[in-house]
Amino acid sequence: MTLLNAQRISMQFGGLIALRDVDMRQVAGETLGMIGPNGSGKTTFVNVITGHLTPQRGEVHFDDISLLGRKPFQIAAAGLTRTYQAVRVFSELTVQENIATALVDAARPLDSDGVAETTEWLELRHRLDARAGSLTLYEQRRLEVLMRLVQRPKLLMLDEPVGGLSSTEVRATIDLLSELKARCTLFVIEHTMKVIRELADRVVVLLAGEKIADGPPAEVLADQRVVEKYLGSADA
Repeated sequence: MTLLNAQRISMQFGGLIALRDVDMRQVAGETLGMIGPNGSGKTTFVNVITGHLTPQRGEVHFDDISLLGRKPFQIAAAGLTRTYQAVRVFSELTVQENIATALVDAARPLDSDGVAETTEWLELRHRLDARAGSLTLYEQRRLEVLMRLVQRPKLLMLDEPVGGLSSTEVRATIDLLSELKARCTLFVIEHTMKVIRELADRVVVLLAGEKIADGPPAEVLADQRVVEKYLGSADA
C-alpha cells in the first residue's frame, strides 16, 4: 500500500531552484533513506511534505489524502510527523511536560496507553523531572522522537537523527531505529552512510534539487554518479 506519494515537487526561492520535479513514493512498512550533499534539497523536500512550505508545482498525497494547503499540525494529526536537524524540544519545560505537550497537540489524554512503555524504551523514565534543556544532545534527540511517537504516527520523518552524536551514540541510535522500524514507517535523511546501509530498505538521492537515483542501498551506493557527486566527499 502506497502511504506517501509526492509527484513533480518543485520549489524555488528567488533564482535558486531547490527542487525540480521530484517524484517519490513510499509504501507502508518501508524505511526510506534520502541522501545527498548539503543544499541538495532534502530538508526542503521534507518541509514541503510536512506543510512548512508550499511548492510552486506538484502534488502530495498521504494515506490517500491531499496534503497541499494543510497546516503542519493538520498533517501531524493525519499521522505524518517529523523531527528536525536542530533538535526542537521545550528546553525550559521538564521531560514530563514536553511529553504532555505532545499529547495535547495530538488530542490524546495524558494517561494514554503506551506512553510509559515508550518512555521506558527510550531510556527517559528516570529523566521525567529533568528540564529538557539540561539533557545531553543524545537524550534530547530521544525526547524529540518520544514526543512524536506518543502521537502514534503512521509515518515518522527523521532529519539527520545522528547529527552531532558520538560514535557510541550513533551505534545506539541505529539500534533504536532498527527496533523503531517495527513500530512505524520511517523516512530518514542522513549523511552518515552507516545509518543508511543498516536501516534503509530503499534509498533516494537528491543532487541540486533533482532525484538522480532511487533503489536498494547496495545498488544506489555503488552507482558511479552517486559516488562521484556525493560519496567521494561524504562521511561514508
